[in-house]
Parts: sequence; C-alpha cells; structure tokens
Amino acid sequence: MRMSITMLALAVFLASAGAEEEPRAASPQAQLAGMAWLAGSWSGSMWGGTFHAYYSTPEGGKILSHSYLVKGDKRVFYEFEVFECRSAAFHLQPYPGGKPAGGFTLTTGDAKARKAVFENPKKDYPTRIVYHRVGEDRLVITLSDPHGKSEKVERFELSRAK
Repeated sequence: MRMSITMLALAVFLASAGAEEEPRAASPQAQLAGMAWLAGSWSGSMWGGTFHAYYSTPEGGKILSHSYLVKGDKRVFYEFEVFECRSAAFHLQPYPGGKPAGGFTLTTGDAKARKAVFENPKKDYPTRIVYHRVGEDRLVITLSDPHGKSEKVERFELSRAK
C-alpha cells in the first residue's frame, strides 16, 4: 500500500510539473493604478460640436472625470465619471447631466496596451465602453451595445488638448 501511494504522489507531481500556472488577474486596485495613461485633457469633434474630456490621475484611489460638449457658444451636454474600486471589482460610474446612470464593471484591462473595457449587459445603450489610448496624443472612446438590441456604435476620436 505504501508503494502505491508513493507512486501516485510521484505521478501527480510529474503531471503537474509540466503544467503552467494560470496567470493571476490583477487586483482592482492594480487595474485602477494601471489606468494612469488616461490622465489629462482631451478634445475632438463629436455630435456637431467640440467634445472636451478631463481625467485625473488615479492618485487617492479614484479617477475623476468631467466632460462636456460645446456647440457654437453653448455648452449643450456635460457628464461626470468616477472610476473606483468597489468590493472586489473596478467600477465606472457615469453621471450624465449630473445624474447617476447605470454603472459599468471593468471586464478587460491592459495597462501595457493602454486599453480598458467596461461593461454592463443589463443596462440600456451603451452596454460597453472602451477607452483606448492609441498613441501618445490620441485617445479613442467607443460606445457600443453588444449585449442589447442596438447596433449603434459611437467613436470619440480625441487628441491631447493643448
């Protein structure tokens, strides 16, 4: 009996020796810190006007943002956003017009690729928001609805504001 337990232990050891360990997902706090690439002032043409967005650094455990749209000489839209760790998840809470809307959870975060995907399949359009810094001075924000009935996709092509 002693020999068979030793052989079994040896077989398990040999089988697991070649297996790779699954990579561990970054903690929500590490994901938040990894979004430092979003910080700064951005602007671009959108919705018939000029869209402006400002993102803080993740210092203090949150990224705070405010954005607005100017058409002619009027500010016609504004929104606040809070990126923060809630429980065991990294969360994005938008406040369009200053009022809370359905929040989003980070589903994919890649600090090296400077890309973050937030989703909420249960809300209305958009159900996915992607932030992607595609160059030193370019940020693309994509709103889409892969979880809902809308095929609508909006891309905010923003440049670093001077």
